[in-house]
Amino acid sequence: MNGNNQPQQEQHRIAERVARVETAIDYQGQAISGLRDETRAGFARVDAEFVRVHEQLLKIRTTDFRILLSICLTTALGTMGLLIKVFGLLPMR
Repeated sequence: MNGNNQPQQEQHRIAERVARVETAIDYQGQAISGLRDETRAGFARVDAEFVRVHEQLLKIRTTDFRILLSICLTTALGTMGLLIKVFGLLPMR
């Protein structure tokens, strides 16, 4: 009698183990889905931040270029004026 019950008990244990594995797989699938959604949202935030920083860099670059150009022109004109005065290239009246 005990021998006949053993395969049924074994099948019952196997069914319980399979049910636990299936449940664990379902939870893992849900966790992975949640991680995927969070990752996509995180990448969207990072992308938006890159766009914002890029726009700021363009503004800064434009301002820096204007400042640098004005410094170069001022230096060039100042140097030319100094050379003209030192070497007396302008005729005196």
